[in-house]
Amino acid sequence: MIAGVTTVAVVVSACGDSEPTTREAASSETAAIVCGMLRRWNNEMGDSLNGTSDAITDADDPETAPGVLLDGFDDLIRLAEDHRAEVEDLELPVSDERDRLLEELRGGADKAIAALEEERADIEDLPPVAVSEQRGVLGSAFIAAERAGSVVEPAIGTYDDEELKAAFAADDGCEHVIQPF
Repeated sequence: MIAGVTTVAVVVSACGDSEPTTREAASSETAAIVCGMLRRWNNEMGDSLNGTSDAITDADDPETAPGVLLDGFDDLIRLAEDHRAEVEDLELPVSDERDRLLEELRGGADKAIAALEEERADIEDLPPVAVSEQRGVLGSAFIAAERAGSVVEPAIGTYDDEELKAAFAADDGCEHVIQPF
């Protein structure tokens, strides 16, 4: 008679870090995509305004400064419009808050365009800007650009998806491009 042999497999779960869940991975990918995009936007806007500032300072011509600043804001508005179009093509992983996040990014981009257009309208009324006045005029322009940058920042801390909030909080690239928690 042959004795039956029974093999018992014991599965032991490993201690320590676990692999992220699909939801966690999707949330991390969303944070990386959104924050990378917003950081690039901030850099592009800053580079554009810095170029405008350099052109005004280097020209030292009170008559041409308002026109240079207007041209600079036209460039900022074009950038903001390009950013808005980019949101339309943005593909994010599935999450409970994906639609809300996309809508907030669209609305923020629209508000940024409006803020820049409002500042541009004020610049149209500028008289010649003497060199001694350039600092104040450029300071106002930088504040307007900062305002445009802040309105695109999504308020992730108000979202209900805990994995998404955790992913944005954990991603160092999200610092200064989303509303604080």
